Amino acid sequence: MSVSRRNFIKGSALLGGSLVVGVSLTGCGPTPLPHAAAGDLQPNAFIQLTPQGDFIMQLHKVEMGQGTHTGLATLVAEELNMPPEMLRIEHAQFHPDFIDPDFYVMLTGGSSSVRTSFTPLREAAAMLSQLLRQAAAEQQGVGIEQVQLRDGSLYVGDKQIAPGSLVEVARQLPQPETLELKPATEFRFIGKQNTRLDAHSKSTGTATFGIDAQYPGALSAVLLRCPHFGGSLKGFDASAAEGSPGLVQVLEVDGAVAVLADNYWHARQAANKIQLDWDKGPLAGVSSDALRAQRHELAKTEEGKVVEELGEASAATGERFEVMYDVPYLAHATMEPMNALAVPTENGLEIWSGMQGVQLAVDAVARATGLEKSQIQVHNHFLGGGFGRRIQNDYVVEAARIAQLSGKPVRLIWSREDDTRHDYYRPNSSALMAATVDGDTVSSLQIKAVAPSIFGQFLPLMTRSLLPAWLPGGVHETIGDMAAGSDPAATEGLIHSPYQFPYKRSNYVMQELTAPLGYWRSVGHSQNAFFIEGFIDELAHRTGRNPLDFRLANMDKASRHYRVLSEVAKRADWGNPPAGQFQGLAVHESFGSVVAEVVTVSVDGGQLKVHKVVCAVDCGMVVNPEIVVAQMESGIIFGLTAALKGEITLQDGAVQQSNFHDYGMLRMPETPEIEVHLLASTNPPSGVGEPGTPPIAPALANAIFAATGQRLRQLPLRLS
Repeated sequence: MSVSRRNFIKGSALLGGSLVVGVSLTGCGPTPLPHAAAGDLQPNAFIQLTPQGDFIMQLHKVEMGQGTHTGLATLVAEELNMPPEMLRIEHAQFHPDFIDPDFYVMLTGGSSSVRTSFTPLREAAAMLSQLLRQAAAEQQGVGIEQVQLRDGSLYVGDKQIAPGSLVEVARQLPQPETLELKPATEFRFIGKQNTRLDAHSKSTGTATFGIDAQYPGALSAVLLRCPHFGGSLKGFDASAAEGSPGLVQVLEVDGAVAVLADNYWHARQAANKIQLDWDKGPLAGVSSDALRAQRHELAKTEEGKVVEELGEASAATGERFEVMYDVPYLAHATMEPMNALAVPTENGLEIWSGMQGVQLAVDAVARATGLEKSQIQVHNHFLGGGFGRRIQNDYVVEAARIAQLSGKPVRLIWSREDDTRHDYYRPNSSALMAATVDGDTVSSLQIKAVAPSIFGQFLPLMTRSLLPAWLPGGVHETIGDMAAGSDPAATEGLIHSPYQFPYKRSNYVMQELTAPLGYWRSVGHSQNAFFIEGFIDELAHRTGRNPLDFRLANMDKASRHYRVLSEVAKRADWGNPPAGQFQGLAVHESFGSVVAEVVTVSVDGGQLKVHKVVCAVDCGMVVNPEIVVAQMESGIIFGLTAALKGEITLQDGAVQQSNFHDYGMLRMPETPEIEVHLLASTNPPSGVGEPGTPPIAPALANAIFAATGQRLRQLPLRLS
């Protein structure tokens, strides 16, 4: 692939945190398949058939709880006309045909798995189906139209033929030039298949996650990192740890200290005895409060970049009304902490872990170790949560470097404290929300978002994987700096809003000083929905309108937003909550899907209780209905946790939180009743894993206002 730096920057855009480029998933190129098996029928990188009759699907998108394992299998099974549970599913290693068109690389994120795979996977399965039917037709001397593939067997009339017996014949056939996919009217599984294929193994504990990977003689490793961002190791004294039970080795690894022992507990206990001397670095003295004050000042003094302007500024008549909204850093807090098993081999390194970006992991390890990419073999697993955290591969690189420097097989496991204090965080952000109100009419909506840039930090990781290896490292940082000031993630969800006012403008001002940033479930939508839907509610009350009526009156009646918002209002019986309870609502589009939510709350003695959330979603054609419902429920709980509890704070350039006692999760008694309604659609599938999260914080804040009269503009929401 050849692409100039100028055209890369000019032609790239981040849509919902995803890099949009024109790379097709289909078509098997000349690159050998990493999972190739002599004798198998492999018409493409995604599907193969063994002579024993096993249909194998390569899972090129990771399963981190969002249902990809089942969803993608459903697409393949539909065109093979067989139940999804008949497929054997393997975690794919890197291959160019697995490159995602939204990311430029093989990556899972941006709620894109089903959307970007809907046609390619069906085509891949249809190709295998057609080759088998053609082989059976030639063997039986009939036309291909007389051959059926059904439930793992081929049929010519009443004659049943085992697919494995046709592998050798089918291997000699030319690939079909055209493919006919099933019409929706003939679907057996799409829109109907609800049994999760990974449910049994995960329920019985037989599913293999990265943390479960084993290797004979592997040591457990704990890594002690500088707690201050940008800081460094001045020195350490391990003498007190000498003779600790199970301790094997203590060594410095790239500015950190690795402790190797026969098991994790022994490594952790020895690590606690090591004396460390850190240089706090350039961020010493930086605090969350200071960063928020800086953003507020930037909002007042800097114009920033205009990212959207609709209508004429002269239309902004009436009284100007402006307020400031704020959100904090957030950690990912995945159930499975970061981990990786790395083993030195004669040729290089072999690694087992759970990763959202296998290709990026191989590239990062190659750069850190000096090995060629061909010398690094990576095995992916189920992920115990990702939410964007496992796009970053720092934990994989750490394990690789410890194994390389020690010469031993090593399993690196992060503690919960490591996970909380060394994350790549959702940015802390502010938004100056302004409007002009002329009587009972809003004449303009003007937004200035102030936030650090995720894109500026992440893009160099992409370019290092995509651009020639001989380019000097500084080029990648330069590209990141060029892109940072136009970070689409900072304003996604603020621009292209459904509200129709005479004048709309959105600006972005970048805050340069920040902690490490990463993609967090729903990315910029996670804060921007709170900003805009909270402010829209304020405008409704300021103009004396019901929040639902105000929204509907200011959006296109033919829009998906209007339809979804109307549906959720009906389902929640908007305006008629139970006695002593109050409602708030919000609607937001992200990752191609529109979600609206109504939250019902009560406040008693200053204590907030969330009773119920009603959700309506238009996500295009639904592949697995119950999985979509589960993902909406999951996104709502994830968002409620952030809205009520989530806050990472910095002091002296270091994270103050450490574990679930001070970075809390929503508990079962706090979880409301959740009701999800799927709107029928014939449009192609759109995102599901993330869109349930953005509307919940503003809907909750709006409900709190209805209950108390307090307008809360800062997350987490705290009653005064």
